[in-house]
Amino acid sequence: MIHSLFIINGSGDVFMEKHWKTVVGKSICDYFFEAQSKCANSEDVPPVIATPHHYLINIFRNNLYFVAVLTNEIAPLFVIEFLHRIMEVFEDYFGECTETSLKDNYVIVYE
Repeated sequence: MIHSLFIINGSGDVFMEKHWKTVVGKSICDYFFEAQSKCANSEDVPPVIATPHHYLINIFRNNLYFVAVLTNEIAPLFVIEFLHRIMEVFEDYFGECTETSLKDNYVIVYE
């Protein structure tokens, strides 16, 4: 399952993270940033990135990346659907899911 979730803004800053099983260091995001640097557009980052020990599955909406970190191979569509559902819940709660709205409601988001 998902070990960690990183929320990254459009300028490449990890401004929020949540760990469930084990703490995965932010350095895992370097693989994501490497893939991002190879893309001309933000939307072109591959949704699944395989690293030596982890899989990174991400979505991009509202100038935010939601990056899930997994250690086992799981159906990517399951995780992508889960990430989209998280965004939809935030939109239901806050009206829009932006960096500002997430920071303003940090306690709710973290729970």
